[in-house]
Amino acid sequence: MDYATVSAPNRDRISRLQSWHDDWSGLKIGVHGLGEIGFSVADTLTELGSSVRVLHTMPDAERERLIQVIGAEHLEVSQESMLREFTQFEPDLIVVTPTTPLDDPVIDWAARQDIAVWSDTDLAWRLRDKTGRVADWICVTGSSGAAGTAEFAAHMLHEGGLRVTPVGPSGMPVLDAIRDPQGFDVLVLDLSSEQLHWMNQISPFASLCFTLDPNAAGAHSNPGAHASALARVYENTMIACVYNRADRATEAMVEGADVIEGARAISFGLDSPPPSGFGMVEGLLIDRGFHAERRSEALELLSLEELSAQGLATPHTVQQILAAAASA
Repeated sequence: MDYATVSAPNRDRISRLQSWHDDWSGLKIGVHGLGEIGFSVADTLTELGSSVRVLHTMPDAERERLIQVIGAEHLEVSQESMLREFTQFEPDLIVVTPTTPLDDPVIDWAARQDIAVWSDTDLAWRLRDKTGRVADWICVTGSSGAAGTAEFAAHMLHEGGLRVTPVGPSGMPVLDAIRDPQGFDVLVLDLSSEQLHWMNQISPFASLCFTLDPNAAGAHSNPGAHASALARVYENTMIACVYNRADRATEAMVEGADVIEGARAISFGLDSPPPSGFGMVEGLLIDRGFHAERRSEALELLSLEELSAQGLATPHTVQQILAAAASA
């Protein structure tokens, strides 16, 4: 097959899909990778009536069996034959997973053919209106510290009376969350740099990069690419871009982000907080972020002594709690 001649007759239709209630039936959608996220993509799209083929390089016996149960197709292939299999399938859309190589030739081929490439997060954003309870999204990332921060934020929101769930390694895939029959008030997404690399179109309520460490485990081999991916968490934020005062790189990410007009930069750190910041004063965790008198007064959240009694008083954990409070 000539890889340059594949047509995508439904490309205009794909560009108009913005809701669970749109017509997804009959579309040919390729999923690049299996695992928990790839399966959630396939399960969602088959429920919507699309024709789904999952191409993956790693064996996964249980999910391969389930793929057949839900009525999708799967094919385990070598990395070298991945492009050939995608071109033979002639997809209208490709959904990538975090395991998709950043330099995969399938992506270059799709761009030349004007075939849309979405992440699972992009897909979930379009489908988030399945129930009448459309959740706000809080997106959290970082070279480290993101998972704990997301869990603390979800816990705070739950204690505040909201129906909330963490999404990511410590929770569920985002597509499983948006299909929950009861719906949620808030989703707290823990996003990896790989997920952010592929993400295109979302607009979170609040966003946060806990820290940038180009040498962290799991970082891209290219430190610049890792930083650029993490910075994408702030794009199109509606209300609050939360950054680490002790990590100038995260502040620079906020300064360079294209956000919704009116979104504010909110900092956190272990020092005394400025206005629009969360921090520490004389053993107290302090909020100067959102209340009306923040330029002259601070609100006490809780004490370091209270955290110590719960085994939560290490500097790293206190930073996570402050970051979560600023986000939630």
